[in-house]
Amino acid sequence: MNPSLKRACTWVLSMLLVFSLAAAPTFAQSQPVADQALAAQLESYLSTLKQEADSIGLHAGIAVYDLTADTYLYRHNENRGYIPASNLKLFTTVAGFERLGPDYRWKTEVYVNGSVSEGGVLTGDLVLKGYGDPSLTAEKLAEIAGALKQKGITRVTGKLLVDESYFDAQRLGPAWMWDDEPYGYSAQISALAVNKNTVSLSVSPGTTPTVTLQPATTYLTITNRLTSVPGSNQRSITIERPRGKNEIILTGQMGANAAVYRQDVTMEDPALYVADVWKQQLQAQGIALHPQLQIEKTTLSGGTPIHTHYSPTLAEISVQLNKESDNFYAEMMLKTLGATQRGEGSFAAGSRVVAEVMQQAGVPDGYKIVDGSGLSRLNWITAEQMVKLLAYVQEREYADAFVRTLPIAGVDGTLRSRLVGTPAAQVVTAKTGSMGGVNGVSGYVTAKNGHKLAFSILINGIYKSAYARNLQDHLMLQLAAYPEITPPQGYTPEQEKTYRLSELLDPVIAEAEAAHLTVGALVRSLDETGEEAIWYEREADRLFTPAASVKLLTSIAALQELGPDFTYKTEVYAGAALPANGMMNSNLFIKGYGDPTLRLQDSSEDQQGASLDKIVTWLADRGVKRISGDIVLDESYFDQERLGLGWTWDDENEAFNPRLGALSVNKGTVTIAYRPGENAGEPVQVDVYPRTSMVEVSNTAVTVGANERETITIERVRGTNQFRISGNLPVSRDGGARAIPVEDPALYVGAVLKDKLEQAGISLSPNSKVVTGTVPANAVKLTEFASQPLSEIVYEMNKSGDNFIAELLMKTLGAVKKGKGTSSAGAEAILETVQALGGQTNFDLVDGSGLTRYNWMSPRHVVAALEGISQQAVFPVLEESLAIAGVDGSLRNRLAGTEAAGNLKGTLGTLTDVDTLSGYVTTAGGERLVFSIMVNGYAADAKIPDDLLEEIAEILAAYE
Repeated sequence: MNPSLKRACTWVLSMLLVFSLAAAPTFAQSQPVADQALAAQLESYLSTLKQEADSIGLHAGIAVYDLTADTYLYRHNENRGYIPASNLKLFTTVAGFERLGPDYRWKTEVYVNGSVSEGGVLTGDLVLKGYGDPSLTAEKLAEIAGALKQKGITRVTGKLLVDESYFDAQRLGPAWMWDDEPYGYSAQISALAVNKNTVSLSVSPGTTPTVTLQPATTYLTITNRLTSVPGSNQRSITIERPRGKNEIILTGQMGANAAVYRQDVTMEDPALYVADVWKQQLQAQGIALHPQLQIEKTTLSGGTPIHTHYSPTLAEISVQLNKESDNFYAEMMLKTLGATQRGEGSFAAGSRVVAEVMQQAGVPDGYKIVDGSGLSRLNWITAEQMVKLLAYVQEREYADAFVRTLPIAGVDGTLRSRLVGTPAAQVVTAKTGSMGGVNGVSGYVTAKNGHKLAFSILINGIYKSAYARNLQDHLMLQLAAYPEITPPQGYTPEQEKTYRLSELLDPVIAEAEAAHLTVGALVRSLDETGEEAIWYEREADRLFTPAASVKLLTSIAALQELGPDFTYKTEVYAGAALPANGMMNSNLFIKGYGDPTLRLQDSSEDQQGASLDKIVTWLADRGVKRISGDIVLDESYFDQERLGLGWTWDDENEAFNPRLGALSVNKGTVTIAYRPGENAGEPVQVDVYPRTSMVEVSNTAVTVGANERETITIERVRGTNQFRISGNLPVSRDGGARAIPVEDPALYVGAVLKDKLEQAGISLSPNSKVVTGTVPANAVKLTEFASQPLSEIVYEMNKSGDNFIAELLMKTLGAVKKGKGTSSAGAEAILETVQALGGQTNFDLVDGSGLTRYNWMSPRHVVAALEGISQQAVFPVLEESLAIAGVDGSLRNRLAGTEAAGNLKGTLGTLTDVDTLSGYVTTAGGERLVFSIMVNGYAADAKIPDDLLEEIAEILAAYE
């Protein structure tokens, strides 16, 4: 699993804009002494958080600057990078004020493509063109329609066309999470938008709960599976919008006496939704439309608008953006910055503009900006960078307008319910930001002595959010009282501990921290006990995004709870016993139990375990010649959640981001191979393996001359198995192949099995279908096939870093130990195993592979599990499965020629801005060590975290 390599080679580098300090405003550049009373108060509070199991993992970057006295009052980890969540909106807002100006207005234009008669008949098309107005509503579309009516237009004979070309076609931000997509805070971005590209859904109680949409639209379909509970006032409602579809599915229960449920939900391709609402508003104004009206997209190349609508000013828009932390407004502003300043309405172009403004403001380098709202977890900033920006704003002519956009503590916006009735109420104006494991607040405080303070507190690694909010409130209360701060009673500054390896490792880690990274490390001896066993620790309890270190916990729990000899089964059923004449007059049922190694037989090897070929051969050997029923695939052993929570939309076509189910073949992937034609000008040759009608490939790729550039791309129509291969392939190239996950893995099994049966001479009725279902109670079990033993499966998973195996292992643990084949049940089982091995469970575990950024884990959690399993009978199986430095697996190209080569065994975890290494190593002195190193954050030099992991590994292995 290495998504960072993919992004690093494509668009992300263009979005990582790192600028040197330049033209800084007046700002103290020395290292002034912090206010001692304030420092003692805050350090004391931070110290208490380290004593609580539910707060020990959080880590904060804090900076407080006295703008009146031009001096820092307090700094804590101020140069470390943190995921900022919605605090990033301040960067976007300042860039908007700087480059567009507080009086900027977005426009929406109406064009006519044809002629208007004296009677008001438009013979031709009506075109609506958007320029990114985030505030356009159905009511404002009604005003525009009214303006057309006043201009005399009474009828349109042609089409309704919409033009969203001012922005690009990427509708979701980098690394936004698929499970956020149905909700209004993650709406798709388009240059033509209405109601923030959402509909307001309301569910009212009744004999059958009723669902209404506002504005009313047929653009989305509603599948209402809600049931009513008589007499109850409770409700449990789940909203799903399948990826790539405009269908809203509601499941759950609603009490007959429950309050109305409301939710803003999103849609695909929102410009066409605008057209649907636009059509309604035109008709409401009495403008007649063609009875068979066509609605399409277009791109205008010129012309003069018949009407132009203008939005409120940017200053007014920014109030909504920051007071209510509106993601949609922020992203529309970001793309507008790209379109107006760089001629490209994209996330990348807008991010470049924001970074240019940061350079102008004198904000130190080392930040990373990929979207405008902070919804992406690829954004990284420091508290010092934020405070520098806030100080810069105070010197600008728009300072007051900017401050008016911020929530006021105890009064409005996202701070309306915080600090109410305290001295901080009304004197704190600040932007909040929060998402799972992340919380921050940045802004201004008018202190008790009248000084204006700029502050930022960014917190990551949060296990329980209340502790983070309480820390922020404590800080804001202290700043409101400044300088009348009472030093804490009985507080003694914590003394830094030293360990056996401190002298060797501290300088290495300090260098990484100077590059804005946060590093956690724990090294323990397996040969010693007590305090002597701790060879090194630094931030060992901090919660990090752990990446593939999660697979160690999944492996440990699977081996410990299921046993290394555990095998998966795949069962074959029929409606009746096999007939003597070979004519099966019933359905053929295949029931899966999550075997992650079910595959097609490879003729080049003697494959152990189950395969579709073995199923076909078994049927053929027993004389089956024809199946008159359906092929029914039973995947009910697991739930239907195809992707892990928190997985990102832009990785969906990568093999490391599989679709999950209890019945899959070839890890749920299809391979698309391509090669040049014999001569330039010929189509590129494309092969699909395995060949199946379930996968459709549209090929427009062309073979070009030997010296031309390769531009081959493979795209998928989202949520489908329709692939498009396009671009150029030089005749001199060999071509390539790419494994891509398929949707509906069980149906994929059935489609491939059907082809295999026919190839083996077993025919199916023309009416036979491939469907999913469950095996009926009266079905006859024909046979079952067993997988390789779990020891071999874990070996394959850990050597290759296989996400698919890890996720199915997690769901298997849930099914076997908890009776539910879900990731959440599997996580419960893993946590119980960790606890039984002596570890703590105060961390968040959401998937089994580490692909999600919802996981938060500390080095101590991983080391405790590794240490605990080392005393169990299954340990040799786990140890053998781990990658060996300089030899194989994810470590084959690492640490070659060092003492760690052939010695260190572990798991390397890599996501964008996440690097971890956990495992075992034997020192040159013969001491067995267990360790975990975690690095989170953005470094301008991507080699820094890689080099850090290797240098620590070398030090451990070489120690005598």
